[in-house]
Amino acid sequence: MNRTVTHIFLDLGNILVGLHAGEKLRALARKTGQDLTVFCERIWSDQRSHDYERGKHTCAEYFSMLAEELDLTQAEPALREAFCDIFQPLPERVAIARQLAAHHPLGLISNTCAAHIRHLEANFDFFPLFQTRTYSHQVGSRKPHPKIYEHALAAAGARPESSLFVDDLAENLEVPARMGWKTIHLPPKADLAEALRKSGILLP
Repeated sequence: MNRTVTHIFLDLGNILVGLHAGEKLRALARKTGQDLTVFCERIWSDQRSHDYERGKHTCAEYFSMLAEELDLTQAEPALREAFCDIFQPLPERVAIARQLAAHHPLGLISNTCAAHIRHLEANFDFFPLFQTRTYSHQVGSRKPHPKIYEHALAAAGARPESSLFVDDLAENLEVPARMGWKTIHLPPKADLAEALRKSGILLP
């Protein structure tokens, strides 16, 4: 194991869980008569979604606004379910996290919202592997703002020069790299074990 790295932090989406539109989301898009891609963009690609991920809206406020925007006020419960119907397990990645947890304190750093975390922590069993979990909606800041990385370090009692962060988006690695972190850019379907090996982290 590489002893110069004392703490390892992982992103959540596209690192430990895959992201795709599930059947509930597809069915709701069909109900509205919208193309699935357009429907998903209306949900996630705007300021309202980012504000929700910063904790600026409660779940009740957010879904009320979202249902009105999508003309689904009579189907808000279905919208709440569909909103969380986007995650799929990545068992190979989770198995690697279990190996890492035996030798390093692990942390999560994720741009996420209360509804998604509630769903994920209820349905996936790997969260206890992570001693610290830094979620954007709880700290009021999204990656790549420096505040979220500073919070993650403070929560873990870690130093940037001995910390490693793995994320699927290169833009989320620029700030921690400038702060002195070691970083790994891991696009979807990339080999996490190999990427760790190249960074000097050898799995048992």
